[in-house]
Amino acid sequence: MKTSESIPVSGGSGRLNPELQISIHGADGSLSTFTQDEPALVQHIIKESQRPEFFAQGRIILAGPSSLTTFVVSNIARIDLTGEGISAWKPKPSSEAPDLVEISQQEFLGEAEDRELQHVERPKRQHAPGQQFVGYLDIQMVNGRHVYLKFHGVAALPAERLQRVHSFLTLPSLSFRMPGGGRGILNLSKAAKFTACPGPAEVPAGAWVAKEKQTRQE
Repeated sequence: MKTSESIPVSGGSGRLNPELQISIHGADGSLSTFTQDEPALVQHIIKESQRPEFFAQGRIILAGPSSLTTFVVSNIARIDLTGEGISAWKPKPSSEAPDLVEISQQEFLGEAEDRELQHVERPKRQHAPGQQFVGYLDIQMVNGRHVYLKFHGVAALPAERLQRVHSFLTLPSLSFRMPGGGRGILNLSKAAKFTACPGPAEVPAGAWVAKEKQTRQE
């Protein structure tokens, strides 16, 4: 395993980029990057990162040629896996966590406004079971950064919709496709706020019914 400081720069030498790049984002805003180009080790890392209990472990250890780096998992907000090796990652589909793709803030705001999702009254958001729809998520992490996600879903019955919302909110992690290729994994224990757009027609039990006040940032 090599750290980003040891990655050879590809100029006119024709050297290939590493097969897998691992970017670890700390809850404090820090970023550490590692690379691996041995196929067997790449596959091992990808397989390990897919485990449902991945973020439940106490620590992640990365072994370099002459160093050993340990991360406390509870302090990790996000891990990005990019490069050729990530093409082998085919996560199992889940109704609680559909196929998500990361989009920019500009895309999120633009598409939401175009669809007038913020202005559609809750009773009118009802989709017939089996009907396809496009949804958006804004996940704010404890470090203040936002992750904007888009997904295509299929509407379920009201009771099942609420169950899906509950199941989603109890997920330990969330994986998604990155726009430039690769996969991101969020540690949802480091998520401070979830905003679904459009929200479900049904209000979860115990929810406070209130309209969010939009504030203008100077």
